[in-house]
Amino acid sequence: MDSMRFFMHNPTSLKNEILSGVSISLMQVPESVAFAFVANISPVKGMFSTFFIGLVGGFITTMPGMVSGIAGGMVAIQKDLTSDSGPLGDMCMVDRVEWLYATTLLCGIIQVLIGVFGIAKFLKLVPHAVMVGFMNGLAIVIFRAQLTAFQTDKDGSQQQQQQQQIVDGKMCPLPDYEPPKDQRWLRLNEGQTWQVLVIVFLSMAIMILQTKIKRRLRIWKFSISANIIPSSLTAMIVCTLITKLIYEKAANKPIRSIGDRATFPGNVPMGHIPDVPWSEGRFWRVVMEKAVLLAVVGLVETAMTWRLCQKIIGENIPSHYCNIDFLGQGFGNLLSSFFASVGGSVMVGQTTVNLLNGSRSRLSTFVASFLILLYVAVAGKVIEMIPVAALTGILFVVVVKTFEWRTLVYILRWSIPLTDIVTIVLVTVLAVVTDLAIAVLIGIAWSAVSVAWKMASDTKVDEIKQYTKANGVTVVKISGPLFFGSAADVSMFFNETERFQQSTIELDMSDASVYDSSGVEILKRLVAEVCGKSGEGGSQGRKVVIKGLDRKSALLVTRSLKLANAIFPSEPVATPDATPYSARSTDIEINADELLLDGEQEKADVRSIVDDAYKHH
Repeated sequence: MDSMRFFMHNPTSLKNEILSGVSISLMQVPESVAFAFVANISPVKGMFSTFFIGLVGGFITTMPGMVSGIAGGMVAIQKDLTSDSGPLGDMCMVDRVEWLYATTLLCGIIQVLIGVFGIAKFLKLVPHAVMVGFMNGLAIVIFRAQLTAFQTDKDGSQQQQQQQQIVDGKMCPLPDYEPPKDQRWLRLNEGQTWQVLVIVFLSMAIMILQTKIKRRLRIWKFSISANIIPSSLTAMIVCTLITKLIYEKAANKPIRSIGDRATFPGNVPMGHIPDVPWSEGRFWRVVMEKAVLLAVVGLVETAMTWRLCQKIIGENIPSHYCNIDFLGQGFGNLLSSFFASVGGSVMVGQTTVNLLNGSRSRLSTFVASFLILLYVAVAGKVIEMIPVAALTGILFVVVVKTFEWRTLVYILRWSIPLTDIVTIVLVTVLAVVTDLAIAVLIGIAWSAVSVAWKMASDTKVDEIKQYTKANGVTVVKISGPLFFGSAADVSMFFNETERFQQSTIELDMSDASVYDSSGVEILKRLVAEVCGKSGEGGSQGRKVVIKGLDRKSALLVTRSLKLANAIFPSEPVATPDATPYSARSTDIEINADELLLDGEQEKADVRSIVDDAYKHH
């Protein structure tokens, strides 16, 4: 009701929303068809996927105007289930597609769970270098999938003839779409090769040049922009006219069109439950792996686009709101799987155009989704006339815009750290030779190891020599993080030093932090060696004083050593070159007698004692 009142009082906004929805729907047609071919499914299913994910994703969102549809990142994984070389290559194509529907269903369930449990916050752990490698790998995968436009049947025919597939001696039912088989590459001395190249380059030229035309055509009181029609639609119209009027009518040399590979019967989506062996072990091994990968890729693309939308509209929305968008994507994929389609994710390009058109509500995405459904029901025969080479040219431009070309500058100029360069190259290569999700996960793991190595290198241990006291005190300063990566170096320092024979060792940790149990274990080992074990002579009176711990480190050390009654605020020993400890510091003094405690102090008492120490300071 609020939206209706708003549009009644703002007719200009209503017009912008509707026109933007029309423009987005026209942009989605060629990409939906092209991505469907990449996934080896019927273009009709690609259009249905865009309808369902676009409708649900556009409704359940915190970012109105965000457009969803069948997307390149996900079809790059989905094609493994439908290809002859994939894990289901020994099955009929009809069965492979059914397993793909079930994979989409499980993907939707995983995304819903991620949204419910608020796991979106962990996406901030994805480094920028990994995201760059992801985009580069995605671009290469899409590019490689489009090279089939330069193939033809070995017998030279263009019309795809479906053949009865035989698996394990049984005849498979004919699918509604089957990828071309028995193909060969076009040769340079063939006329068809140059026909395809002309259409590809013409399509690319229109996509690039139309957006650069800034002048407007004035007719009476109306001003018409060159971009009133999306450049992808212009490319399809022009290339289709050339193909039909020149190649087919004048020269009688047709090239492959969408109708040669699939047909649009003009129907609407019908309910369908995936027909798969739910109790079979192989099913869960194959499908669950792909479902997790699809969910991760879809949510990464959603998070990236969500951040981009904030920049475009100039609003700073709390990151946990993105969980609602994850729910929308999950429910959209769930619904798609029950209507014989394969779902999708947020589309970066269309979302950017939609927001730049002035869309700020869900109306534009609703208009775009229902128009997609209308195109399938009414304009199927027109879509069948579009040449495949035109779609190839459109997606080549998408590849050019997706690839992060600045990474080449980074590598040539060494303008970023070597570890980031390795991360970008590693993720890019793995995305091509394996799949996108595995590449992202390995990239995150590599980045984590690199950061841990750098942190370990930053940890320093120095002994302050020019200081003695009546009883003898050695002051050791630890700087940097104390964790599993640096624990070995710190331990080696104490093991190789023979000068810690005085009764007291003072650890200055005002510039250090304890991060994990490895760091705590080093401190425990030092205390045990200095104070001695129960019954050993000469241990009485010797102690270790740990000074300058921050709050989190103090809580971690105390909880692990369980020496709560040994914690109290104490004045730091005044060394000649000592710097004052900050007010946040907590000092822990551990005596040999206290080391013999069995650590039965309750954790609540530990926190209370540490809190009292901070309040005192």
